[in-house]
Amino acid sequence: MQELIQIKTENAAVLTKLQKQFNTSIQKIDFLKSKIGYVKKEIDQIQVKITSEILPLEKKLIEVQIKEIIYLDALFQQNIFKKRDNDTLSEMIFERTTEFISRTESPELEDIFTRHNDGISFEEANEEASKKVSETLKESFSSIFGMKFDDDADLSDPEKFQEYIDQQVAAEEAEYEARKANKKKTAKQIEKEEKQQQEAKNLNKTSRQIYMELVKAFHPDREKDELEKERKTLLMHRITEANEKDDLFELLRLRLELLGTDFEHSNDESLKYYVKLLKQQVAELEQEIAGLTSFGQRSFFGPSLYERFASDKYQSLENKFKKEIANLKKIIKDEEKQAPFYKDSIQVKYLIDQYRKEQKSRNRRGFDINDVFGRM
Repeated sequence: MQELIQIKTENAAVLTKLQKQFNTSIQKIDFLKSKIGYVKKEIDQIQVKITSEILPLEKKLIEVQIKEIIYLDALFQQNIFKKRDNDTLSEMIFERTTEFISRTESPELEDIFTRHNDGISFEEANEEASKKVSETLKESFSSIFGMKFDDDADLSDPEKFQEYIDQQVAAEEAEYEARKANKKKTAKQIEKEEKQQQEAKNLNKTSRQIYMELVKAFHPDREKDELEKERKTLLMHRITEANEKDDLFELLRLRLELLGTDFEHSNDESLKYYVKLLKQQVAELEQEIAGLTSFGQRSFFGPSLYERFASDKYQSLENKFKKEIANLKKIIKDEEKQAPFYKDSIQVKYLIDQYRKEQKSRNRRGFDINDVFGRM
């Protein structure tokens, strides 16, 4: 296990504020790096288990559910119900077909979709739906945030929406910076900017100094001993990698490991820049974790696959998958038992009546944003 860099004294109470901040940042980064490694490992496990265990079961379930849709469509084409019931049955078939058509390749399902959508194909309907989603989002965000959207902006899914928002924000920032640049600056503003530029140079210089110290000590080119040259080559790879990633934490760890540097006697000026650089790294690592844990998120408001399956204080990843698999198998078994009922006109008449009751309940509930993105 690698040694954690910490500034230590005989009495922790005598540590200065900067020394305490240094220690806290180092501890935070050490924790975040460990967490990132753990999260990545669990994501790999989740991907393997979903591919090998969940997807085959979901495919089997979809096949049974498509069979039910085919049975319902066969009854519809027999025209054995009254017109009102047959119209409701058509709505049921259309709704079910819409749910599954994008999840599997089935020419039969595409024909059923077209038949129950006034002759409009899934491809045509999907294009129209994407336009409506874009318009809904434009109206909502325009009224809430006062944001303006181009007429041809495509916001039909979360990724496209986020990409457009990022572009708009970047354009607004660039416009703001351009206005600032053209505006005559006060002496105070000029002084502040110069101070910020100098601060950035100092931060870069601090990180660069540590890197150069390590390079001078361990560059293999002038080493004559072959074994030592090989060792230094491996070390230089670690040093270069840390520098390219702007990983001050790792550079400091290498410095301590390889040169035994005494951080207790670093002057306040050096320590100040160490702390600033380390805090920047904390923010970057926190952002990386947020990105990782959103793995497999299908909608703005739905849980990610990571949130569904990763270990938590209540259940292990293994137990979560066991429950999910057991639940899927039970659903498949129940669906297989019920499938023949979809051929029975009496049973289907009951389903038609139940569907009408659900429709009334949904109408009372009103609009839900998840209706827009929930199934993406």
